[in-house]
Amino acid sequence: MILTITLFLFFLFVLFHTLYIFIPLYTSTKQSKVYPTKEKGFSILIPSYNETLVIENCLNGILNVNYKELEILFINDGSTDNSLDTFDTHLMLIKTEKVKKEILNHKQVKDVYHSEKYPYIWVIDKENGGKADALNTGINFAENEIIITLDADSILEPNSLNEMNLSFSDESIVAAGGLVNIVQGFKRTDNKLIPHYKISGLIRYQVIQYLTAFYLHKTTQSKFGSITVIAGAFGAFRRSVLIQANGYRLTVGEDMDITLRIQELIGKGLKGKRIVFVPEAVCYTECPASFKNLYKQRIRWQKAFVDCIFTYTKSFYRKMNFRVSTYLLLDSLLLGTISAYPALMVPIIVIITMNNLILSLILLTMSIVLAIMQNIATLIVSRRFGHFYGFRDYISILLFLPIEVMFFRITGLFFVIIGTILYFFDKDGWSRSERIGQPILFKPNTNVNIDR
Repeated sequence: MILTITLFLFFLFVLFHTLYIFIPLYTSTKQSKVYPTKEKGFSILIPSYNETLVIENCLNGILNVNYKELEILFINDGSTDNSLDTFDTHLMLIKTEKVKKEILNHKQVKDVYHSEKYPYIWVIDKENGGKADALNTGINFAENEIIITLDADSILEPNSLNEMNLSFSDESIVAAGGLVNIVQGFKRTDNKLIPHYKISGLIRYQVIQYLTAFYLHKTTQSKFGSITVIAGAFGAFRRSVLIQANGYRLTVGEDMDITLRIQELIGKGLKGKRIVFVPEAVCYTECPASFKNLYKQRIRWQKAFVDCIFTYTKSFYRKMNFRVSTYLLLDSLLLGTISAYPALMVPIIVIITMNNLILSLILLTMSIVLAIMQNIATLIVSRRFGHFYGFRDYISILLFLPIEVMFFRITGLFFVIIGTILYFFDKDGWSRSERIGQPILFKPNTNVNIDR
């Protein structure tokens, strides 16, 4: 019985990971594009709680975007540090009023500030209510139909919003996710960020993982219409759809939750509408630099996933379509969470009993080869989109891949198991990863049109 289950799980593992390799390899190419002459109005919402260390980089990224039809809303969610002073230093704030649409519930807003230096930038100072509450506040104050959500440590690439504008020229698209890169995996040269791999092993692992998750996994899911999470670091939504979904729910995984609620709407009433991944729309984010903070982040991610599985159990194959439901239940739940337990226990049982030793070694070898093939496919696809490394960096990456597969992926299984268990004891606990702040990556664009 155990052998049959193991072989079935391995078959599914091979199936999904083969799709993740070959779909992007055969479908992903960066094409020359003509951007629409008319820019859609974007309202960018940036929740901020004690983010003094990263605000300047985020702001400079916004000032450098090649886009004019913008409204920027920083939502200061009851910060206890000197965030408001930091905003004032960079923006020259003036207390003012702003039209608010009373649609979504949120904590009380204390004050609204307007930037004297950049008139299209606002700061909303409110009582602490969590990230979801801050986003709902921003939606109420937003004036434009397209909502962009960023984390406070997200740094937009200059053409990222042009790519989003091009995507939303297709009326069938109701939400889109951008590509998120690890900022520590880049160095600045002539005010441009260039990929490099002279970084610590922990960050090397996350760089490879992010590249694989976006260039392979999200590309494949986008092709099949089965995206289940638009990363909170950089997402875009039609405001009307966010309102129809009743805004963000207070949970440890608000980004996955809102994506699944939109998938419910697509499966139930918004027939023909789509959620897509836009690999050319790039932002950069700071990843955990210590094992302690990585642990906090991954435990939170796993708790968020388990919470969504329980929350949307009755929606699978009913409100959500076949592709989304199948991906969630087979790849994410069965292979991503449930199989973590036998994946760690079966080798121990085999070693103790010496039963099926040869078969186990064959399956292990095939898993390692498939994982390395996936990583190589990641490097090929990312290179097509301009993510180039130097020759020495590619050698370093290839030498690191066995370590990534044999050590860090096993560590990831422990995160999944621990996070799943902790969910049942403290499902709402938010273990916040500490920011360390990065050197200023983009210099402020002194030629920016402050009136946009």
